[in-house]
Amino acid sequence: MNSPLSLISRPPSRPLTASRGAAQFYATRVSSRPRKEPLNYRHKWLCPLSAQPGAVTLLVLMSLLSTAASAAAQISVPRPLTIAYHLILKRPTAHLMQVEITVGNISTPSVEFVLPRWAPGRYAIYNFAKNVQQFEATNAQRQPLPWSQPDDTSWKVNTQNAGGEVEVSYRVYGNDLTGSFSQFDTTHAAVNGASVFMYVAGHKPNPVTLTVEAPAGWKIVSGFSLSTSQSTFQVPDYDVLVDTPLEISPHLMIQEFHDRGKTFRVAVHSFDPQDTNIQPLVEGVKKIVATEMAMMPTPDFSSYTFIFHFAPDIPMGDGMEHLNSTDIIIPASLSNGGLSEALEIAAHEFFHLWNVKRLRPAGLGPFNYRCPVYTRCLWFVEGITTYYSYLVLLRSGLWTRSEFLHHLGRQIRRLRRDPGRRLMSADSSSFHAWFYDRAPEMQETNFANDTISYYTKGALLGMLLDLEIRADTDGRKTLLNVLHRMYRQFYESPATTYYGPGRGYHQRDILNAVNQVARKNFAGFFARYVAGTAPLPYDAVLADAGLKLETAVAPGTPPNLGASVTPVDTGMKIVSIRPGGPADRAGLSRDDILIDLDNRSLAIHSLKRMLEIYPPGARVPFTVQRHLAHHMIWVTLGPPRPNVYRIVNLPGATAGQIALRRQWLR
Repeated sequence: MNSPLSLISRPPSRPLTASRGAAQFYATRVSSRPRKEPLNYRHKWLCPLSAQPGAVTLLVLMSLLSTAASAAAQISVPRPLTIAYHLILKRPTAHLMQVEITVGNISTPSVEFVLPRWAPGRYAIYNFAKNVQQFEATNAQRQPLPWSQPDDTSWKVNTQNAGGEVEVSYRVYGNDLTGSFSQFDTTHAAVNGASVFMYVAGHKPNPVTLTVEAPAGWKIVSGFSLSTSQSTFQVPDYDVLVDTPLEISPHLMIQEFHDRGKTFRVAVHSFDPQDTNIQPLVEGVKKIVATEMAMMPTPDFSSYTFIFHFAPDIPMGDGMEHLNSTDIIIPASLSNGGLSEALEIAAHEFFHLWNVKRLRPAGLGPFNYRCPVYTRCLWFVEGITTYYSYLVLLRSGLWTRSEFLHHLGRQIRRLRRDPGRRLMSADSSSFHAWFYDRAPEMQETNFANDTISYYTKGALLGMLLDLEIRADTDGRKTLLNVLHRMYRQFYESPATTYYGPGRGYHQRDILNAVNQVARKNFAGFFARYVAGTAPLPYDAVLADAGLKLETAVAPGTPPNLGASVTPVDTGMKIVSIRPGGPADRAGLSRDDILIDLDNRSLAIHSLKRMLEIYPPGARVPFTVQRHLAHHMIWVTLGPPRPNVYRIVNLPGATAGQIALRRQWLR
């Protein structure tokens, strides 16, 4: 099924030479870039003859193609511009960053500056322009130039009196420490480029210069350079500019190490003054890097930077992959509970170096920053990466076998308890990520009941595919062979755009690669479990490795109410109702406030403790506030739902099953 964006077809750009092995990726992109972005053609010009409405003759079709080609020939190639960015950090208490962009070699009557609506890796429309203020435009003589806003994220500058050069300046408010936004305060500047730097429309492929003006004594860490004092950087193009986060601070702790001829750097910024020892973190990252570098092809960079933020005072952490770096935010101190989470996210984000930053779905590079870019492959991008991050933590020695199986069991529990698993497939979850991937919501939704996470189901699909491939090939092949095959086919191939080596893949390409590796047709598997919503076949597949799924109810688990609640002043507010559960059957509704249970106030007593008093099947009375009225609603409690999911050894497993299990868990 085509996504909306697949209805626009693009002719291929001039082929580029792909960089190989340890070749300088950035240098390749500068020297081999075509001088224009590919033109867009409407799909109707290229669709098969039989798909055209009415009787269209071959002669008419050739005439249409000739007209399109003639029109394309009349469009001039954009003249390369000189583009220089200047980031000025002077007002940390106001959280305002000043950006100046100088554009030279202008020959057009206007230049349009655009700030992205979203950042790659986070599939949500944010409209970063909300934080832009005080936009100005001048010529080389500092004389004001007129400008207008064609839309809410674009600024169009009239350049007729510019003399070939324009300088725009604006300020960006930044006080969100996430993998998408930026934060500037008295301790640091965490800069994610898409939220700060505008691009010149039509000139994203042009090389740019970035100069950072930081307070005295502040170090600058990024994937641009290993020097912490360098402040000016030559960048191949806008996509690399916004794919390279910066951490600028006087309080950074930094260590370097080497693996397979590459330099790796761990940079730590922490809000906790007790976080002074980063050695355990560095040692863990070393093990992750060594394991993943041994598993995957040698990446085409000379250095890679891990940027960690430890922020105990924020409610939610984050992690974001980048071309040769990662930005990781942990809502805890390094010295007090944050180490294990930091290493788990590091294993995930580093694996993205291969799976999405290089081997990538179609549309994810180069990027259209003005609107959503749809793909049905995020279950493969994120879920398979989650699965392999678990395997990496096991094989690096950072996790035990029981910890590895525990985390997989936790993912099974999460999906089993998710009502949306019956309604939403893995590829549909990928396609609709723009609705709920940390997107701001200004309306009531039923996401709790009708969606699933492509991370969760994707990780479980990864486990099942890996075990099935191993079983079908007697352990000679694994899912890793699929990734290697796709990496060679789609990344280590001539570039089709300025963005870099390779080309994007589609869902059918994943299936083809699995079939080629396993020498078996997995079309049914993909139809049932990737595109469909059939229950995942844990028992049959785990048995191939001498394992089984075991579920249980933990001691002390109360009877099932079938509702999720959150405390409010007067009791417990219902935030979701499980379809078909006891609360649903009784007529309770989302946003109802449970005032009391059997005349005991739920503003004072714990709902869980109160439910523990009753046996399953008991009919209990709730006083419920709905809008401004109070009602009495009786609920018949259900049996406790299983909340313990374990993957355990299968009794009586054969020698072949045990051998496969040992190979998997080695």
